Amino acid sequence: MNGPVAGSLLDPATQRCPHAHYRDLRDNAPVYRMPETGMYVVSRYDLLLQVMRNPALFSSKPPPGARAGLSCPEAERIVEEEGYGRGTPSMQNNDEPAHTVYRKLVDHAFRARRIREMEAYIDDVVEERISRFSDLSHCDVVAELAVPVPLYVIADQLGIPRSEYRRFKEWSDAWLAGLGMPMPEEALIAAARQVVELQRYLKERIDERRASPRDDILSDLTQATYGGERPLADREILSMVEQLLVAGNETTTNGISAGLLRLATDSVLQDRLRANPGDVKAFVEETLRYESPVQGLFRYVMADTELGGCAIPAGSVVHIRYAAGNLDERKFAEAAAFDIDRPNNGAHLAFGSGIHHCVGSQLARAEMLAAFRSMLRHFKTIDLAVAPEEIGYHPSFALRGVRSLPLSLAR
Repeated sequence: MNGPVAGSLLDPATQRCPHAHYRDLRDNAPVYRMPETGMYVVSRYDLLLQVMRNPALFSSKPPPGARAGLSCPEAERIVEEEGYGRGTPSMQNNDEPAHTVYRKLVDHAFRARRIREMEAYIDDVVEERISRFSDLSHCDVVAELAVPVPLYVIADQLGIPRSEYRRFKEWSDAWLAGLGMPMPEEALIAAARQVVELQRYLKERIDERRASPRDDILSDLTQATYGGERPLADREILSMVEQLLVAGNETTTNGISAGLLRLATDSVLQDRLRANPGDVKAFVEETLRYESPVQGLFRYVMADTELGGCAIPAGSVVHIRYAAGNLDERKFAEAAAFDIDRPNNGAHLAFGSGIHHCVGSQLARAEMLAAFRSMLRHFKTIDLAVAPEEIGYHPSFALRGVRSLPLSLAR
């Protein structure tokens, strides 16, 4: 079922503006074997749901020998021998029943009720960051708002000082190094050494919590057991915390940045949201659908199968492209239009679906909502301070986010 497809997901031009490529995939090859990688890209909404709702066939647990991100032997050796490894299965990289056991250990921290109770606290975090640039006429809101807000919040939940947020951002970027994008070996090795720094830092905090627990997620995990049978090992805790740290900031940073870029290029939308603050929730959902901060993740095929008319052999890697499904006209009418009045924009796949639906999805929504509402309240105009074509995107196969977003602001 592989018809002709123009462009490539590895092409920076496609990553900057992927809509035409996604439409080509959905129409001509909804299950497409990428010649550059050999993996199968799934791009149609209904087929994506088939994959995500069948974890027995499409596994999230990498098979032995699979490489995750750091994809050169020396980088892998450094993390394994000098740190604590990268492959310990826990939540995102696991299947049932073990996945459910691990996920229950953190679910309580991200339940909708608890997130609602955190709203005033999240507002305070956003206000504290905006106070640092509210008197400026120009500001890069990626550096000043979109990066620190989610890092402050996840650091607070883990029980780590906010003052470390810049280091955590560097460590998070290193943890994601090579995720679907070719990188020089020396860059992968440098990233591996930063991952080891992160793991050693977290191991020190884990040891502290075992000796003296506090009211935070790290303490909860050090005192928890696996199914009531045994304490969690260091590698298990590290795997969970690393996933929470990375997922807890990258998605939200990219979501906040994408929404502010949209506002800065649409003054009519700004005016509407200022006049109708209740519509900001719909704006959050449409931003997630339209931009998909996580463009897609991976599954491992456990048996020979067929999907969308395409035969896929056992052992293959399937890339579930959430972003392409979120722009599928079969699911969303006039999907290429940004429309906050869309009746089903909450049906998007930005946080996945099934058992691996993002545990932090409600927290990400709350942070985006607080950021947009505060920016609209503080500034009567929000404009781009550079030409739109000067906005650059991070090179990434799996994520979508702008490098910086210089804005011109007026109170």
